[in-house]
Amino acid sequence: MKLAFVENRYKTLFWEALADELAMLGCSVIWIVQNPVFTPRRDNVYIMPFPRRAELSVDNAVSGLDHLRRADRNINYFSGNDRHYAYYQRLINAWLDRERPDLVVGESTLFHELLMIECCRERGIPYLHPSMPGYPGGRYSVYIYDSKETLGQSADTPTAQECLALAEAIRKRERVPDYMQAPSAETDAPAYHAPRSLSDRLIILRGYLSGERFNTPAPWRKVWLDLGVKRRLKDWAQIARRPSDHAPGVRYALYPLQMQPEANLDVWGQRFQDQAQLVIQLADALPDGWHLLVKANPKSKYELSPALMDALRNHPRVSAVALSEPMGSVLKRTSLVCTVTGTVAVECVLSGIPLVQFGPGVVTPGVGCAFAEEPSHVGDIASSIDRGTFRLADDSDRIELVKRLYTTSYPGKVSDPMHTPGVMASTNMRLVALNLFEVARTCK
Repeated sequence: MKLAFVENRYKTLFWEALADELAMLGCSVIWIVQNPVFTPRRDNVYIMPFPRRAELSVDNAVSGLDHLRRADRNINYFSGNDRHYAYYQRLINAWLDRERPDLVVGESTLFHELLMIECCRERGIPYLHPSMPGYPGGRYSVYIYDSKETLGQSADTPTAQECLALAEAIRKRERVPDYMQAPSAETDAPAYHAPRSLSDRLIILRGYLSGERFNTPAPWRKVWLDLGVKRRLKDWAQIARRPSDHAPGVRYALYPLQMQPEANLDVWGQRFQDQAQLVIQLADALPDGWHLLVKANPKSKYELSPALMDALRNHPRVSAVALSEPMGSVLKRTSLVCTVTGTVAVECVLSGIPLVQFGPGVVTPGVGCAFAEEPSHVGDIASSIDRGTFRLADDSDRIELVKRLYTTSYPGKVSDPMHTPGVMASTNMRLVALNLFEVARTCK
């Protein structure tokens, strides 16, 4: 089986170790690289040269890729453009036709990965995106192309009693998502410099100075954007309402902000990626007697836009939750939670909190979860809660959801070693490789 890996900054270090394990299982591995600073020290590597200025003509714009443009973080947040798409598309197409891999492994976040996905889809080449969902923890799912459709079906499902125990642990917030846990290093996992450290910044700067301007913003723009986030967090702290500020007799809906840039919104939940607009639409749709609370993401970034801050300050039915208030406290006074693709969906169904979801996820429409095509539909859902007709999940529904969390994921952790050094432990790498190999065999 011939596998191709797509470079993704520090995630490439993980891909390298994973590729070594897959090679021992009989796979041949090739590589394609957009940012040469992160070139793997392996054989069969193709580094796409940066385009010359003449190759970035407006005339080279590619049609039919509007969804890619809307997902491109360089366009959305860093004032980039799409003039390089046609150039890279030609290189990727030529490479795929020349190498003919059986399948491609990568993320679905950066522009060259999204272009690769389109080129693979045209040729019927499976593109696998291994990624860790928030729950049940210590496991990863394999998504196909740029969707949240999972591949394969794991057989290591716990018993009904164990599933119910996990549901209770999540409801009591004794179990939190993997991304909220402190990084853990294992004995045989190598150490890496920390994110945003001087070493990290110098590596990213080296790539930018060498010509990588398509996924990497100008350093001064990045500094300016990060200062804006800090300034808005200070503003948030000033305008946020404490629990004691809330009026009695009012029902509260909650919208937890999702971090951007992230595939969760920019790719999978793209229709709702303007979270400022979504907040306003949700507040406007709620019936009389309801108020919308907005909670900041623990890792807030560019979703804290000026438009969002204006809504928090000025909309009469929108309030910011204090940054220091934990999610468990907010959920206790919440009658409805709204999300696009957030992990909070699992928490709500397992905790008996009414949920409305707009994007794809492991939680399916049914008891405990209402799917809405438009934010305006939230009004009807809130009214059903007022009438007492919104059905919540019982224990059998909760057990079924936990089982689904397991059947759609596999043991092992997938991440870049900068944020999660333990993923590079040999035991974890072997586990991930064995499971991915089995999934890959079903796709061949």
